[in-house]
Amino acid sequence: MGVDEFMAFVGTRPGKEHWELIEGVAVMMSPASIAQRRIAQNPSELLNREFETRSLDLFPYIGTAVRVKNNRYFQSQPDVVVIPGIASYDFYSEKFQLAGEIISPTNTRREIDLKLRRYREGPDNLYAVVLEPREFLVEIHAKRENWEPKVLRQPDDIVEMPEFGLRCRVVEIYRGTLLDPGRTGS
Repeated sequence: MGVDEFMAFVGTRPGKEHWELIEGVAVMMSPASIAQRRIAQNPSELLNREFETRSLDLFPYIGTAVRVKNNRYFQSQPDVVVIPGIASYDFYSEKFQLAGEIISPTNTRREIDLKLRRYREGPDNLYAVVLEPREFLVEIHAKRENWEPKVLRQPDDIVEMPEFGLRCRVVEIYRGTLLDPGRTGS
C-alpha cells in the first residue's frame, strides 16, 4: 500500500484510531497510556524551552505524521517530532529534525527498528529517539554520531542534543510518572 492509498484508507476509519504505514502495511496502534503521553510531553516542553531561549525556528509536536522523501510506503506518527518553520496545513512533514518513539504493546521493538531505519533516511533529520515507559531507557541515535545508538539507563545520565541546545537528565524525561523519584501522591 502506498501513502495515497493509505490516506484514503485512514479517511474511512473512525477518528480515534491511530494508523501508521510501515513498509507498505497499514498498522493500527493502541492508544497511548497516560504515562506515555506524559513521557512525550516532557521532552517536548524541554525542547521548546531551548528553542525559545535560542530563538530557533523549531517546534516539537506530539503525534504528528512524518514521511521520508521518495519513500511512498512509509508514513509514521512519532510520539514526538521536531519540525522547523511555521505550522502548515499539511497532515505530515518530510522536513522533521527529530523523531521520538515510545515503546508500547503495538509499537514493538521490531516495528520501532523499522521506523528508526526510515527516520535515519530523512535528509533533514538529526535524531531518532526511543523511550521505554516502564523503565529508565533513553536510546538516542544521532546523525552526528553516524546514527550509532547511545543508550542511557540511569536517572542521572545526561541527554545531550547540542544542535537543539538540549542538556537534561534522563529523569527529567520521566517527570510526573511512576519512575519519577520526586513524585508525590498516587
